[in-house]
Amino acid sequence: MQRLRTSTNRLFSLLELVLPTLLNGRQRHPGGSLSRFSIHLRKEMKGDDPYGKQWSTGTWSVEFKHPQLQIARSYTPLPPTAQSCAEDSVDVLRFLITREEGGEISNYLARLRVGDQVQLRGPHARLELSKDITDVVFLAGGTGIAPAMQAAYTLLEAHPNDANSKPRMHIVWANQRREDCLGGVSQDSEENTGMASTRLVRELREMQEKHPDNLKIDYLVDEERTILDQKRLSSITKNTSLVKFEPLRTRIDSRLIIVSGPEGFVNFIAGPKKWSGGKETQGELGGLLGRRNVRDWKIWKL
Repeated sequence: MQRLRTSTNRLFSLLELVLPTLLNGRQRHPGGSLSRFSIHLRKEMKGDDPYGKQWSTGTWSVEFKHPQLQIARSYTPLPPTAQSCAEDSVDVLRFLITREEGGEISNYLARLRVGDQVQLRGPHARLELSKDITDVVFLAGGTGIAPAMQAAYTLLEAHPNDANSKPRMHIVWANQRREDCLGGVSQDSEENTGMASTRLVRELREMQEKHPDNLKIDYLVDEERTILDQKRLSSITKNTSLVKFEPLRTRIDSRLIIVSGPEGFVNFIAGPKKWSGGKETQGELGGLLGRRNVRDWKIWKL
């Protein structure tokens, strides 16, 4: 994991790397180009937490800027948990990053060393989560787990609902390899849960244990042939009635399916987004959800 502290300029926060570490303990998967790692950013605390409001509003992101190239990319901070607060100070923002061949920003972040500096801008709101929500299914691929954890934190921790009025949330986290979710066992599984776990899985387990009646988490792994297909999706979204898909604005209905992850994952599950008038829009509903003819749910692609 990597820890950074900040000073600010007019447009971006300037962050200094103070401790680098890998999340999975090795640079690359055998035969692959991906490496997942975490970075921690320490921000200056002058008065109230500048990101405090975001945690109670919904999902949000910040931009990392490349120092040589005129490009920036958005990443989603992981929410605070009891474990993260015990291990890090309150002024830390944490991110889960996947490094990929040709990924300018992710490779730049992966190359950071102690004393290097990186620029960050934000926050940028992505999806407001209403206090009227009753049910959420969050389909997360890879690093799409970060906004899933944000949503769970907002709905189950930050919103001032009593225990009887908290929404029900089902997170389905799909990964290509077991090592990316080591120790993650689906709630209905009979597998041994005593195996070693990644920090992220431990934090998910902590959230689940804190909200046993409101949060369910399933882990799917491609190499183990546990995949998100029509049969599994039908089981998750059963007992529904037809509602026309339409883009969401600032508020959402009470039952929501959120899809987040790499572009290919989002396209496979819900169809591609589209650009219109220089802005990214939701596009038509397609993929597994389109063929499923999902009923009584609103759908949002992150």
